[in-house]
Amino acid sequence: MQQLMALAQERNFTRAANVIGMTQPALSRAIASLEAETGLMLFERFPTGVLPTAAGEELIHEARRILGSVALVEHNVRQRGRGDLGNVNFALGPLAASCMLKRILTDTLTEAPQLAISAVVRETSAIVEGVMEGAFDFGICSANTLKSRIGIETIPLASFSMGMFVRSGHPLLSLNRDVEWNDLVPYPRITGRYPQSGRLDANRPFGPLDTTVECNDFEVLRATTAATDAIWLTAMAMLAGDEKGDALVAINPQPFHDLAVAEIVLVRQTDRLLDPAAERIIRLIMPTTASFSS
Repeated sequence: MQQLMALAQERNFTRAANVIGMTQPALSRAIASLEAETGLMLFERFPTGVLPTAAGEELIHEARRILGSVALVEHNVRQRGRGDLGNVNFALGPLAASCMLKRILTDTLTEAPQLAISAVVRETSAIVEGVMEGAFDFGICSANTLKSRIGIETIPLASFSMGMFVRSGHPLLSLNRDVEWNDLVPYPRITGRYPQSGRLDANRPFGPLDTTVECNDFEVLRATTAATDAIWLTAMAMLAGDEKGDALVAINPQPFHDLAVAEIVLVRQTDRLLDPAAERIIRLIMPTTASFSS
């Protein structure tokens, strides 16, 4: 087909042979063999060159279509090998999604805009199950609630310092002294979903107090905090440098309680060979993790 296309383009055996790196007699024999095999005259020969016959034009049109498809397949295979094409499915915990997903998607789509990406938000246990079952190529979740499991590899990504926040004008901010834990009692205390096993832990999210509302939609918690007297326990990165966080103020109840640091890790199957596209996203995530931490 490449010989046919070259001759159709150049209209001359000698020039066409030079284009594709053949000798003129070899190209003449190849075209003659093709005509004999098809039982059709594909080119009219003239002293100055050749012209395609009607049958030749039809075959040339088909050859052009096939060669174009082959070139596209070759191009796509090379792109898939580099991770430029492919389908990637991964899951994130709510905190990781709120603090990291925008950066991950921005970096990925800048580097590989043709990737098909599915990113969903799940709790840690569901992420691990999905990774083990192959539903997710990898997951990004909190190490604080991650249980050790055979077949799962964890890679540290980021650490997020936690803090308590209230709206500006909150009654707690009018106290002429340090805020104490008893001062929090009259007000709702909200945070992301917290494992039931942590209820008996002395270092539970609100220290000596229990949680009032748990919700994994952090934008809802942000809006609720800004509109009510609720106290929001969340990662400080949720508000740092964010204009939507201007209306929220940090408080630190005394005596000092060591608020948890959220450790975020990437989880993947130990022995699973991932598609190059998934590996490419993981490589994009890894060098930038320092910028996620706070």
